[in-house]
Amino acid sequence: MNTTTATAPVRTGGFAGALNRAVTERLDPETLRAAHRRLHVKAVIIAAWFLASFAGVILATGWAEGVVAAASFALAFAAVGFNIQHDANHNAFFASATKRLSPANRVVGWSMFAVGGDANRWRYRHNTLHHGSPNVVGVDSDINLGPLARLAPFQPRRPWHRFQHLYLWPLYSFTVLEIMFNDLATLVGASRHSRGHRTTVSDATVAVTTKVAFVAFMVGLPTLTHPFWVVVVGALAVILTVGLVLGVVFQSAHIVEGAEFAQGGTRPPYQWHEWQVRSSFDFSHGSGPLSRLFRWYAGGLDHQTEHHLFPRLPHTAYPLIAPIVTEVCADYGVPRRVQPSFHAALASHYRHLRAMGARPPAH
Repeated sequence: MNTTTATAPVRTGGFAGALNRAVTERLDPETLRAAHRRLHVKAVIIAAWFLASFAGVILATGWAEGVVAAASFALAFAAVGFNIQHDANHNAFFASATKRLSPANRVVGWSMFAVGGDANRWRYRHNTLHHGSPNVVGVDSDINLGPLARLAPFQPRRPWHRFQHLYLWPLYSFTVLEIMFNDLATLVGASRHSRGHRTTVSDATVAVTTKVAFVAFMVGLPTLTHPFWVVVVGALAVILTVGLVLGVVFQSAHIVEGAEFAQGGTRPPYQWHEWQVRSSFDFSHGSGPLSRLFRWYAGGLDHQTEHHLFPRLPHTAYPLIAPIVTEVCADYGVPRRVQPSFHAALASHYRHLRAMGARPPAH
């Protein structure tokens, strides 16, 4: 783990203002337009990959072809989530003059429905709960796995958590199914959003209709060319693979050694901008081909700190502002943390899980 700290006299006060000014100066209008153009080209490539892979699944004539097509489809499926719906539902896919989700971003954000989720609920869980209070126990839904796991020091420890560093990895495969179930559970009252959010008839209609369309897309269309049981097994394999990819990438950005946590009901002991930095980790910033390929694929989630500080910027701009974030953090003595590789981030997540599940020492 690399931690950037101050090497010069530390400045006090005005961290957020200094950060915003420096980033604004770096991202002049033309630079920002170029970043949006790169994002749009990337989105077209990923959408074409997604559709071509699905066509390959339908047209496959043998097991080998089918497995390759399904693997490609799973990776493209996750890429849509990382690179298209994520930016759009953050109001970042197209430039917007206000914080309010623009119609253009809303439409592109509907790509969330194509990968099994509900865009409306995702924006609430992710944008409001997670981004508003990252790593705050009782508020951030991303760190709440119930009794299944202890991800933060303020959560209760169960005896089985001693083994969570082993059993959680395969369970991450159920990430997509958990998202789908949570969407539907909310409709029938089995799960409640905090802050009194209630499901409307329109919300319910959209959720049910899009879930039915997703099942028809994943299962109905392939049965035109393949036996039903083969399609069901293949669809389940794709969804579990996507869930594993999403789960390990998400967890590597916040649930790692050195990330800071706070208890719900109390404000984090830092201002908003500083808390975003302290609760987030970047990873895989190397210049090698694998790091660059992963950075392209992960949709800016490897620049998690930049994303949490400036979620309305296209993720293609994050590498441009990362040195600025590092510099300003050093000036103000804010620990800005970067894992050297994705492998290092996974190893840190493993050690964090083991530490959180360890039996407390006897007194």
